[in-house]
Amino acid sequence: MAEKPWPWQSRQGFPWEGVRYFQGVRPLSTDSGAEILDWHLAYEEWGPPDGCPVVVFHALTGDSHVASHTVDGPQGWWQDVLGPGAGLDTTRYRVLCFNVLGGAMGSTGASSRDASGRPWGSRFPALSLFDIARAAHELISGWSVSPLHLIGGSMGGMVAYAYAALYPEQVRALLAIGAPIQHEPWAIAFHSVGRAAILSDPDFRGGDYYDGPFPEKGLAVARMADMISYQHPRSMLLKFGRKRQEPRLDAFQVTSYLDYQGQKLVSRYDANTYLTLTRAMDDFALSTEHLRALQNTLIWMVGMETDLLYLPEEIESHEARMRAAGVPVRLTWLSGPWGHDTFLVEQGRTSEVIARFLQETAT
Repeated sequence: MAEKPWPWQSRQGFPWEGVRYFQGVRPLSTDSGAEILDWHLAYEEWGPPDGCPVVVFHALTGDSHVASHTVDGPQGWWQDVLGPGAGLDTTRYRVLCFNVLGGAMGSTGASSRDASGRPWGSRFPALSLFDIARAAHELISGWSVSPLHLIGGSMGGMVAYAYAALYPEQVRALLAIGAPIQHEPWAIAFHSVGRAAILSDPDFRGGDYYDGPFPEKGLAVARMADMISYQHPRSMLLKFGRKRQEPRLDAFQVTSYLDYQGQKLVSRYDANTYLTLTRAMDDFALSTEHLRALQNTLIWMVGMETDLLYLPEEIESHEARMRAAGVPVRLTWLSGPWGHDTFLVEQGRTSEVIARFLQETAT
């Protein structure tokens, strides 16, 4: 299933050692009414084959590479969370993570090539997080028949909710970190700004830009807006204060930081993926029927005390809604000044939460 890497993939050393490909055995019908005839998912796994099965769902700009497979291998986005003795203890748990359908790192998406070798671009259909969960189910069902533990942060937590609502009989417990049960206007607003930036980039060309140049300016601005929503005023103050960026004394350090983050995402991500996945996130909402399906699934919610994207009171209200629907739910918090990004920045404490979740639910 491996295709010739795109520039953003090559810069990350993709495909990494340990990446495998799952080919969908049947066409995937989407909630938008489209049908994806030929699709695949890039995935990685860690731990013993007979370990307790744990599936990790990545966030918006994540991928399958949670952590390295060897001592000198490229590090992953949760490097300190997965490994021997870590929360995702690879001596005890069999761990799977896949790049979501529509993703930018190996799974079928807008940048994938059709039978003629032409990238799908603007022809790639709209997806829902439930579509992404259905594709995951094809892979996961063949990977393990044991009751699963699902773990996801941000978008990953929402995909985990979708998966458990669709396939409750397959899930024992779910840990959703910094993830709402539906997208509210505040989060949708940030994504709307990001999409507008990409769509207004002259290089976007309706999504059919794969012959170059790429809409890098629009994607960079989208990331800058999102990085503001991932932070907290206290974290900005601690990191930068009102310091200037030398030798450019006309620029504040916080400005340079946002510029850097924008260019960093451009080097490892695809604009069409941003559009596909943020639209899926904005459309996401668990219905009353979905909540009813979760009544036999243990749900752990983890909120960030300084989260400005999914505010603490929002997470609390979503927890109350699940509890009222008869869902066995528990809410805990991660503290720190780092806003929504706390679960990525404070990996030691995130690892402790995951360890506690698995110790209490995997026995």
